[in-house]
Amino acid sequence: METWLLSLTRTETTSAMLAQKKQRIPGVTEATGVLEAWGNIFQKLAKAGMIKDIVPLHDQQRLNDLGKTWYSGKQIWGQPLDAIHSYFGGTVAFYFSFLDFYTWALVPPALLGLVLTFLMPGGGSSGEAMGDDDGPSVSGHMVQAVFSMLWSTLFMEFWKRRSSSLSHRWGTLQLSEGFAEPRPGFHGTLGINPVTGRLEPLFPEWKRQLRVGLVSVPIVVLFMGLVVLGMIGFYHGEALAQGFHQDRGSWFSRALLYLPSVVHIVYTNMLGNVYSTVALQLTEWENHREESSFQNHHTTKVLLFTFFNNFAVLFHIAFYKQDLPLLRKRLASLLILAQLLNQFTEVVVPFIVDRFLSAPQKDQQEDKLDEDTLRAQRFLPPFPGLFGEYIELLLQFGFLSLFSCVYPLTATLLLLNNITEIRGDAYKICKLFRKPFSPPVSNIGVWQTAFEVLGFVSVMSNCWLLLLSPRVQEFCLEGGISSKNILLFAILVEHVLILFKMVLAFMIPDEPDWVRIKREQKEFQSMQALGQQKL
Repeated sequence: METWLLSLTRTETTSAMLAQKKQRIPGVTEATGVLEAWGNIFQKLAKAGMIKDIVPLHDQQRLNDLGKTWYSGKQIWGQPLDAIHSYFGGTVAFYFSFLDFYTWALVPPALLGLVLTFLMPGGGSSGEAMGDDDGPSVSGHMVQAVFSMLWSTLFMEFWKRRSSSLSHRWGTLQLSEGFAEPRPGFHGTLGINPVTGRLEPLFPEWKRQLRVGLVSVPIVVLFMGLVVLGMIGFYHGEALAQGFHQDRGSWFSRALLYLPSVVHIVYTNMLGNVYSTVALQLTEWENHREESSFQNHHTTKVLLFTFFNNFAVLFHIAFYKQDLPLLRKRLASLLILAQLLNQFTEVVVPFIVDRFLSAPQKDQQEDKLDEDTLRAQRFLPPFPGLFGEYIELLLQFGFLSLFSCVYPLTATLLLLNNITEIRGDAYKICKLFRKPFSPPVSNIGVWQTAFEVLGFVSVMSNCWLLLLSPRVQEFCLEGGISSKNILLFAILVEHVLILFKMVLAFMIPDEPDWVRIKREQKEFQSMQALGQQKL
């Protein structure tokens, strides 16, 4: 079969090619060659075996020029966002803008963490910070807790302003998918859209909400329950292994001490893999019309499970066991091991693959623009998307905003990681994958909501971690404050901080004044044009 190369520049190219009526595909058997009305032409041709793949082609000269100013240059801070947006599209550009903004924002908490750890009384040495002592002093705990709350609020509010500025500059500030063509895979009864007047599949909104509420939500809750069940089984198995080792004291019993952890890791990984498949199938079954709605619902499902799976043990140690030294050790080891693994996968592995495994093929294709060079792009692995990258940043933000008062060096470790993360991600997307499809977007979508929710949870987390601190409890007892009054005071402080956080968020506009003025000017011009049409 002859192979054709299609150079695609817009995501809408594949989704907009829809059949207007039922028809048969020439040269294909009757069983697989019928294209239903409003069916996606590309999907049907791929199932019939007439199309192997759809690959957006790289412009090698533009890509090389972008790489020189992006990851090959000497600058550490700043990204060529306009060039990234022009070449890769809005989805990729907004991610790198957020990563850059977030990395810059880590500088103040990183400096504060160094001061609290090494200069303030009670911060002590790095050994104390790792949990050999009770950690920072009472004043250090309070400073870190209040700062985390203020930092998370200011970070998100100023990011909103940054996001609106970028979306205005890239022409997507008032982007709406309500009048766009339905996403591929959307199905329903053919009818006239009452808004657009077009013939297209229609699916009742109440039926979609019913599917979400009665099926999707219970299944997500069920998987979260399985996470809790696995955690309970882990603690139970650990207790049994400890008891068996104390009775026997042999090398065999010592080896068995690691068995509960190994089983728990295997269990959580298997559960995560199963859940990823189930979440995607559930979102497909919900039958969302717009691509953004589909992505938001899918992301929310995976996000809830991932957050619960990663933070459940930490919350259990902090608020059930109330063992802050253990929490400090667990958090420190988790951060250090995660950063080492991340640096290996984000920097070392891509470098080895690009320089050694792919070098022979690149030498043969250098300075050639023939069909073989273009065809070779098909054999690059498809871009896996930015879901995993956003998850990584969200987990970082959670460790920092929720638990940094226990381990102040959190921001310092994250800052060191993200400085190389920016270039590592840029290197990967330019060198190791196919050019991704990237639709126009106006912000980072549901991820912004996830970061804001974590910001509110951080207020409660820091207040209660402050209350559980042994040094804070000792300080209160020495002052003659009863446990009941300590609890009431903690609740009062928590509510005051939440109120202050809400007031602070309200006082900072989501848009810069110049963006608001530009947007209102367009709205005024639209009203004037509409008034002239009526006359």
